[in-house]
Amino acid sequence: MSFLTRLFRRSRAIFPVAPWPDGPPPRALSMLADGTNPIHRLLDDWRLPRHETRAQLTARLGPSPGGLSHRDMLALPEAIRLAGAFEPWTADGSDRIPPQFPIGRFSSVVWFEDDAHANLRRIAGDLATKLGPAPTGQHWNTLVAAWRAGTARISLIAWPPELQPSDLAIDAENRDPRLRTACHVHVETGYCLPLSSQERDWVAGFRPIRMAGSVGTERMAKAGTTAAYETELEYVRDPSGLVADRQGTMGLSADGQALIVVSNQLYVIPRASILRLDITRLTRAKGAGGSSLRAICRTQAPGTDGLSIQVAQSCDPDGMTALAEDLGAGLGCPVSIGPYHPDC
Repeated sequence: MSFLTRLFRRSRAIFPVAPWPDGPPPRALSMLADGTNPIHRLLDDWRLPRHETRAQLTARLGPSPGGLSHRDMLALPEAIRLAGAFEPWTADGSDRIPPQFPIGRFSSVVWFEDDAHANLRRIAGDLATKLGPAPTGQHWNTLVAAWRAGTARISLIAWPPELQPSDLAIDAENRDPRLRTACHVHVETGYCLPLSSQERDWVAGFRPIRMAGSVGTERMAKAGTTAAYETELEYVRDPSGLVADRQGTMGLSADGQALIVVSNQLYVIPRASILRLDITRLTRAKGAGGSSLRAICRTQAPGTDGLSIQVAQSCDPDGMTALAEDLGAGLGCPVSIGPYHPDC
């Protein structure tokens, strides 16, 4: 019997779930009888500081450079560690994230034995006692499982060595070999701001623009509504059911004072916050080519001069030009049209 065949049979024996092309779906959870989110309830049991702002936590705990990733992070020693965790819970300490919001994403790494299947199965079993069992299976070269309640999510992912390229070398795994078979636990709280009364008026009355292309990106459309990226919290809002019939649209508020984008998030971007509109143009090469439109916005994140938000895209290298010029005129902001680059 060949080595690859033995590996395949061993994998199926340990992890007898057929691969999903897009991974197994997360277990969808209902709200609890008292109206609370079951994932939020569990995060509170773990003492994860989901209400404290990043600025408050940084001032109290300070950044913790290093760790498994050897990058800036916030270590959270007060949170209760998962069984098998070999570091405290952490959060991204990047200075490209605005500090005035609560942390929306937490991470942990667990390891029990030198077997990625067993490690994921063990932590999935622990979570199943609190949230119920989640579908578990292979997604490309990983093993995954997840639970979702609204936009809150807990995800498990492991990289079994037998599913990785034989010549793959990762520095972190050389420093700590447990990482080769560890299971990574990622938490998304789904935090975003509610609409203010002014923003609610903007969203309720905005006029979708007809356009040759698509709003956001293909990945955004496929993902559906998900937890916001922490870098974008200044402009993501809870839609509160206002845009259910306007998915995949964008336009200006009735008074022209805001740009509204409905993709995998509801983006409400005041006119005064938009520094410029940028167009990237790609000609056909190895890739199919196309164009994308981004709004470059003001941000309080100290590590960047502007936040880039994906607005729309087209398969035509010139497909975003007219749209950007019309939006720029309506918003009173400059438009930067980039040179053609091959889509390599």
